[in-house]
Amino acid sequence: MVIRKSSKAKVSCSTYIENLSAAIVYLLISLKVGDKDIDAKIDAFKEKVKKIKYEEDTSKLVAFRNTIADFVIEHDEFVRSRKAAFDNLILNNISLLIAIAKTAESDRKWRDNLEKVKEALRKKIDVDSLKQAKEILFKLGTTTKDSKDVVYRDMLQILFLLLDVESDDDKAKLYLDKVKKMQSKLVASPYRIDEREIRDEIKDLVKEKEKLEEEYIDSLQSKLNKALKALIYTITTFTSSSSNYVDTFQGHINEINNAINSREVDVDELSKRLIGIAIRIKDTTVSMKGEIEEYSTKLKESQQMIEDLREKLRKAQENLVIDPLTGIYNRRGLIHFLRVELARAERYKQPLSIIMADLDHFSNINNTYGHLAGDMVLKGFCKTVKSIIRSADIASRYGGEEFIVILPNTDLENAYDVAEKLRLAIGKLKFKYKNEIFSITSSFGVAGFKEGDTIETLIKRADKALYKAKESRNCTIKETQL
Repeated sequence: MVIRKSSKAKVSCSTYIENLSAAIVYLLISLKVGDKDIDAKIDAFKEKVKKIKYEEDTSKLVAFRNTIADFVIEHDEFVRSRKAAFDNLILNNISLLIAIAKTAESDRKWRDNLEKVKEALRKKIDVDSLKQAKEILFKLGTTTKDSKDVVYRDMLQILFLLLDVESDDDKAKLYLDKVKKMQSKLVASPYRIDEREIRDEIKDLVKEKEKLEEEYIDSLQSKLNKALKALIYTITTFTSSSSNYVDTFQGHINEINNAINSREVDVDELSKRLIGIAIRIKDTTVSMKGEIEEYSTKLKESQQMIEDLREKLRKAQENLVIDPLTGIYNRRGLIHFLRVELARAERYKQPLSIIMADLDHFSNINNTYGHLAGDMVLKGFCKTVKSIIRSADIASRYGGEEFIVILPNTDLENAYDVAEKLRLAIGKLKFKYKNEIFSITSSFGVAGFKEGDTIETLIKRADKALYKAKESRNCTIKETQL
């Protein structure tokens, strides 16, 4: 069908088509949803609509109308599916928030991540922002569940490693039975470690362990002393026996000389006497050989026993003063060596300084990455410290993430320089845990020995300097700067 070109029909048709074109343009504009492909199609349709009034072939108009209708129907399905996805994402986010709310602990990591969610939704609530929010919340929820379980498992593993003892006496067996019972309680329900009753039981076990270790060392020392006494007795007895054999042989020699020099004895009698002396010499030699072999065996056994006891004693004493995680001295070792160095400084009027160190925001590492990552940091810190200080210096773990380094024959200014070297070296460390790379900083307080100082007064001044350094973080303060 061809539209006639009469002016009347043309006006009527043109007006109708113009109105229809305007309506379609408004419809198409309203269909825009921010999807690049769909919006491009809509813009193309709008350009075609502008040319409708010049089209005289109605078949093309009908075809164009049908194309738009099909597009609107298709677009409507698309919008419905996007709306369904949108609603589903909202429900997912709400579910995640509810789950997180039940187990959440208020710390900086939570606040920072929830701020990210709010920021993502504050700009625009659409599919992309909801997906971003869901991803953040999912990671946070997963981290929370994982961190709680992992933290408690790590705590229990470390706890029972520390509660183990190296001893084979009856007291130790009874103690280890108690530890196993405690382990059974906590493995089945690790969160019971939060109960006061369980914590009190653990404290009692720690006290019992310390007492057992001291008794074990005393028993080893006693056995070593007995073994040394037995060795001395064996050597003394052997020496005495050897002396007796020398006297016996000398007697046999004297007999032979007397027999030979005797003029009253005939040859037959002399032969008999010499044969008798030879038999006695043989018996004496066999007896002496057997006794020598017996003493030699006893000596070897005694020496081996002494070596074994010394090694056990060394390990037991080392376990008492070495921190099992970092491999440096623990608080007990620190007190022992600091007492020795204070006495030396007092007696010989030599300088002595200590550095007290603390890892900045260490709790954040445990909260963010877990306690295994925290252990890795502590080991890395101690390894770096040991690589910088002298062999005469003594590094020790004072407690948690606090450390003390003893610097014999070192004045305050030189100790400050050492602390600065440590601070700069620690700041350059990079740690990788489960594809996450992070770094740490540390703060240091330095104090020098003064006449009349005790362990407590020296540590107290270093702690005061450290407290001042921690106010700024990643800083070194010496006591003269307070």
